Amino acid sequence: MQPTRAFFKIGVLAVALAMGSGNIAALAADKRTPPPELGKMEGREAQAFYLGLNAVMWGYPSVFFEDLMRTRAVPGSEATTGNPRSVVNQFGLVRHLRGPEFKQIATPNNDTLYAQAFTDLSREPLVLSVPEVEPDRYYVFQLWDPNGDTFAYVGSRTTGRDAGNYAFVGPDWKGQLPEGVKRIDSPYNAMAVWGRIGVNGPDDVQNAQAIQDKLRLTPLSHFGKSDSQVPPDMAFSEQRLVYEKPADLPEGIEFYYKLANALKHTPPKPVQDAVLADSLKQIGFKKGNTEFDYKSLSPEEVAGLSKAYQFGLHVMDVNAQTVGTSVNNWRWNPKSGIIGTDYLFRAAWAKWYTGGNAPEEAIYMDGRTDDKGQPFEGSKEYTMRFEKGQLPNVSAFWSLSMYHLSDGSFVENPIKRYSIGGRTPGLKTAEDGSLTIYIQHEAPKDAVEKANWLPSPAEGFYLNLRLYGPDDSLQKGSWAPPRVKVTEGG
Repeated sequence: MQPTRAFFKIGVLAVALAMGSGNIAALAADKRTPPPELGKMEGREAQAFYLGLNAVMWGYPSVFFEDLMRTRAVPGSEATTGNPRSVVNQFGLVRHLRGPEFKQIATPNNDTLYAQAFTDLSREPLVLSVPEVEPDRYYVFQLWDPNGDTFAYVGSRTTGRDAGNYAFVGPDWKGQLPEGVKRIDSPYNAMAVWGRIGVNGPDDVQNAQAIQDKLRLTPLSHFGKSDSQVPPDMAFSEQRLVYEKPADLPEGIEFYYKLANALKHTPPKPVQDAVLADSLKQIGFKKGNTEFDYKSLSPEEVAGLSKAYQFGLHVMDVNAQTVGTSVNNWRWNPKSGIIGTDYLFRAAWAKWYTGGNAPEEAIYMDGRTDDKGQPFEGSKEYTMRFEKGQLPNVSAFWSLSMYHLSDGSFVENPIKRYSIGGRTPGLKTAEDGSLTIYIQHEAPKDAVEKANWLPSPAEGFYLNLRLYGPDDSLQKGSWAPPRVKVTEGG
């Protein structure tokens, strides 16, 4: 088929309608991925741009998954990622609450200790063994696939706090599991295990670490043979993660080379992805989309694909700050964690909210503007007031976290407070039972205000309100988070 201007215009119109001109304007002052200079595109460049943009939206999560898996496994990864090294099929245990030094994933939490693993089930199932957890301890192991969809949970809400063994089974395995081991089927051989162990304040970190120490992730063939953690299979991990960028790969199109590699492990879904997957052959993909023949592309096609990747990142950023249901200037999305075919939101979710839970486990409410509709600025002072009886309705806990607008990392501050919530020591309620949080860069002088202070950066920021174990009052409209109000003169 010959590329046409009409073909290109349809794609650009769809993107423009999805973004909205107001959304683009709102992002103009942001330091995230700027849109490339598109100029006038025709012919092969235009078609490559359109097809490439579709590929970026659709394939970004699986490419991101493979990159994350690879960077976590390399020697010395802790220095570059803020996480302990975790080879394939082994836990990486984060032994401290995360702070500003962690910048690999945007919008991390400061409420739990993580136990994370990237797994490959192509050889055999893996068995997760969890210890008994005390009655007031929140914990969860979220299982999500390379597309970002959560497909199962192990934890205090779903399986209880007793000790247990859970086998993660890939789509091709045939066999019987030992008695007492519960089966959990994964849609792909690749999957992530995102464990979170609640920490009830700084003095509780060691107790949460003790739970981490008892976790086990065991290949089925070794299960029951020892109480110790099975040593990692380094050869298998290295083979699984092998990747080498070709020296002659044109600048700006490595994403597509990585996509072909990712599709070896996360193939398209036969029905819902069929049309998009078939279109990849028009931009150099071969052998069932597992090879990228970049040498067959014309200079015009290379230029179109390069622009598509940069523009795709920009559209993800816009989507991340605009999509969802808005309640008092807070946004959340009922599709979070289980996204399906909303490819744009799926990509934005991977980039900005990696491994976020499904709403039944936790709700994430994104705050970017004050009560006057203006973006948060570090030069202003704000308050968030919960009236008596109007704190979040949760069975576990809630927290409000502060992030740099530029990269989604925590904000360094003199009191080392990166989030505030129901478990923060020393919070002060007013005589009328209300709770006011003070959000500003400079420390308040009033003692009560300082006790309830969430420090902001000097520049732009955004907030995230987390509800762990939420009830359905938000969905039903019987509860809503209060607006963040700008202080007069602040």
